[in-house]
Amino acid sequence: MNGRTFEAFMIFLQQSEQHIEELMALGGPVMWPLVAVSVWLWMLILERYWFLLHNFPALVKRGVPVLRSYAEMEIKQAEMALALRRHLRLIKTLSGILPMLGLLGTVTGIVATFDLIRIFGSAETRIVAHGVSQALITTLAGLVMGLFGVGVGYDLNRRARAGQRRFAEYLRRS
Repeated sequence: MNGRTFEAFMIFLQQSEQHIEELMALGGPVMWPLVAVSVWLWMLILERYWFLLHNFPALVKRGVPVLRSYAEMEIKQAEMALALRRHLRLIKTLSGILPMLGLLGTVTGIVATFDLIRIFGSAETRIVAHGVSQALITTLAGLVMGLFGVGVGYDLNRRARAGQRRFAEYLRRS
């Protein structure tokens, strides 16, 4: 990477960091759990893709020791099914939690708005706009993060089923 490209990349990162900080501040306190759950979700997703695209093919290429019975073959298939499906339920659960956290942010934003209206005695536009903005940002963040998790979780589940079938065929040929 030459100097200009690196400098442009660093400027992009700094601007992105500023935008993220602004978004976090606008979304209110629920944005932090949203981000934490989202990071956890994406770490699990990346680990699963690494396993399915890198580790699983290496395991199949390495081969399986000679199996002496049908029961040993069933055990190997069950072990591989567990390895292929590891964390998929947690990914599905976290994908469902994210929209709920977004809804929690919506409720806290609306409650904060009504508290300010109660304190100041009127529904001033600026007060209402800030609370509604906070509510909508957390809702959007929760829905977007959750939808991506659901889509990717579906793909991972499909890949795991295909891997199980491929492994079972491999064992039958061995």
